Amino acid sequence: MINAVNGVVVEINANGIVVNAGGLEFQLETSARCSAYFSAHVNREPVRVLTVFQVREDAMTLFGFMDKAERDCFIQLVKVPGIAGKGALKILSAISVNDFIRALDNRDISTLSRVPGIGSKTAQKLVLQLRDTLVYDENEPGAAQSGQTQSSRTYEDVVESFVGMGFDKKSVLKALDRLLAKEKDNLRSKTKEECENYIFPLLLRSLT
Repeated sequence: MINAVNGVVVEINANGIVVNAGGLEFQLETSARCSAYFSAHVNREPVRVLTVFQVREDAMTLFGFMDKAERDCFIQLVKVPGIAGKGALKILSAISVNDFIRALDNRDISTLSRVPGIGSKTAQKLVLQLRDTLVYDENEPGAAQSGQTQSSRTYEDVVESFVGMGFDKKSVLKALDRLLAKEKDNLRSKTKEECENYIFPLLLRSLT
């Protein structure tokens, strides 16, 4: 997997952006929001563009993203039947990741249906499949407070371990936040590794 391309943005075009990385120029297909974000960096300082490399029988496509939240949302969107890579980019061009997740959480079919490429049936399908999968990114301005907290980010490895075990990510984050608040005094003098080892069994008990 190509995780990211590091280099200088040399062009913004109808399909996305072109990045010169070590003398090789990569065409990355991006959302309009992503292209606008990187337009301020054209022929300036090097940037890191997160990517998804998609291989199909008729094409190989490198998709680019401005941050992890956008890439995570794209990865989940293309898992929904009927939404391919280009369709996912159209959605991400029309609505911010946090607004999209907020609409999912609120089962706001009306807002989702207004996004180009999403009708009411597709909107209902998105709510059913993605509502408990995506979480807010607090680094985005205006993010809701119900998303992943900075404290939870410190325990990202623990969270991913539980997700890998089949637990719902939002449930894990909520339970973790409650534990961190409750065990604050006990965790204060511990190292990061000691904190993770202390929290893990408590979190497991709270989820089972």
